[in-house]
Amino acid sequence: MPTGGPFPTENSLINDYFVLVVPYLENNAARLAIEAGNITTLNTLFDNSSGVPSDDGWSQIWVSYSDPAVVNKTFRDRLKARKKQMQDHLRVIYADIPNSKFIDTDRNTLNIHERDSTPTAIQPVDFSPVISFDKVDNGIQIVRFQNPETPDSNAMPPNQDCEVDRFVGEADLADNDVPFAHLEDTGNHLLQVDYEPEDKGKTAYYRARYETDTGKTGPWSDVQSEIIL
Repeated sequence: MPTGGPFPTENSLINDYFVLVVPYLENNAARLAIEAGNITTLNTLFDNSSGVPSDDGWSQIWVSYSDPAVVNKTFRDRLKARKKQMQDHLRVIYADIPNSKFIDTDRNTLNIHERDSTPTAIQPVDFSPVISFDKVDNGIQIVRFQNPETPDSNAMPPNQDCEVDRFVGEADLADNDVPFAHLEDTGNHLLQVDYEPEDKGKTAYYRARYETDTGKTGPWSDVQSEIIL
């Protein structure tokens, strides 16, 4: 079966996916040769009202997560953790299903398609990361690069890294006047930059874009800047 993930990236879409595939897999477990224990685990991860919040299933966490009056960092973290568990367990189930068992309805429902004999090159995304600052203190700046399509995740877009351009100079330069001269790659959503004592009081400018492993790039972000303390 294909090794690429079948899961949507946005939480609302991944919820729709889980709501669809969990009962589908249970109803078709015998035909697809899925072990009963794997179905039990999947159902528990998806729907579990034990009375212990940390053990809640995806369905229970989703109710709180999707309520603006209730959601907070705790529920966001719980949803993120349960999503990973759900995805990891579904990958285990999918990997154990023999190819010969799949019918077209299975592939369309689970979003598991046969691999194309002609590989498709990874394309750059058509949006840029959102730049913010996690820390600005004593010669250190920690810069965050957020995927705007998945604001509740720290993950990069699939098959993309982040390319960062930096410059240190005088304050209040117009975006088009910043002579960027320090280009680097980061595979992480955070980048720590350590500045020299002589840079104190100057302004650090940043812009970023996503890049595929073949060097194809998306659009540059808006320029963001911070004074070096």
